Amino acid sequence: MRPVVLKIRLAAAVTIVVALAFPSPAQPLRAPAQQPVEEPAASPPQMHDILLRLQENLWDYLGHVPDVFADEHVVSVLKQEGSRDVKTTTDSVFRLVRSKTLGEEHIFTETREIKLVNRKPAKNDDLRGPAIFTGAFSTGVAMVSLEMSRCFDYTLGPSTLLNKVPAIPIAFVLKPDMLNDDSCPGPEPQSGRAWFEPGTFHPLRVEMVIPNHRDNNGLRVLWTWSVEYAPVTFDSRQFWLPRTIASNAVANNASGVWSFTATYSNYHKLNVSSRIITDPETSSPPPPPQP
Repeated sequence: MRPVVLKIRLAAAVTIVVALAFPSPAQPLRAPAQQPVEEPAASPPQMHDILLRLQENLWDYLGHVPDVFADEHVVSVLKQEGSRDVKTTTDSVFRLVRSKTLGEEHIFTETREIKLVNRKPAKNDDLRGPAIFTGAFSTGVAMVSLEMSRCFDYTLGPSTLLNKVPAIPIAFVLKPDMLNDDSCPGPEPQSGRAWFEPGTFHPLRVEMVIPNHRDNNGLRVLWTWSVEYAPVTFDSRQFWLPRTIASNAVANNASGVWSFTATYSNYHKLNVSSRIITDPETSSPPPPPQP
C-alpha cells in the first residue's frame, strides 16, 4: 500500500466586506443633555468581533510572514494488528516560501532538504511514509476566521487554560448544507476546536476531527489533526508559526493506524542573495591582475 497522504483542504478565497455605519450628514449631531450615568461593565467580545480580529491576523500572516527555514523532525508510524510497527524518522531543513506575485492569492510552498532518514544520510528529498501530512502552514489557522464563517458554525467557550496559559476556546462545525460546496472544506462532516490568546487573538492550538475521511488509497479513516503554535520573531516582528503538527488516522475497518508528528525549531528568515550582472558588451573588462 502507498503511504497515506493527508492534506488539509480549505475553501477558495472569499472577499470580506465590512460595513461601518456613520451618521448622515443631513442630520447634524446635537450634544446630548449631560446626565449622570453609570459606567457599564466591560462586556466580553462578541463572536463577530472576534472573527473580524482573527481575519485581520490571518491577512497579516498571509501578507507579511517572510520566507523561512527551520529544523524539522518527523516521526511517521504505521501500527497493524499482528504485524511489527513500521516507523520512519526524518530530519530535514524545512522551507516555507510565500508567493509574492502582484494580485495573486497568497500561496505557500512547503519544501524540505532531507538530511537524515532513520539517523542515516538521506539519498533524496522525498518525504516517505508510512504517513505524510501537509498544508498546516498554509491553512491550519484559517479554520476560524470571518471568511470561513460561511462554512462553519462557531461557538465561543468560556476562558480557560491551555498548557497553563490563558486561552479563549472556539468550537467549530462544518455546516450540513455546505458539505458539497467546493468553496468549503469537505465533503465529509468535520468539526474542531481552536484556542487563542486573549487580547491579541493569536493562535495557540487548532485541532480537527473528520470521522469518515477517504484517504489517498480510498480507505475510510477517522482522521484527527492538530497544530500547536509559538511566537517567532523576525526583524522585531512576531509571527505565530507551527511548533508541533500531529496527525492520526484510524482505519474504519481496523486495518491500521497511521500517525505523523512533526516538530519545528530554530526558525530563520530565508534570505536570497543576488548580484547585478552588467551587459558584457558595454561593460569594461576587469583590470588585469597585478604581478
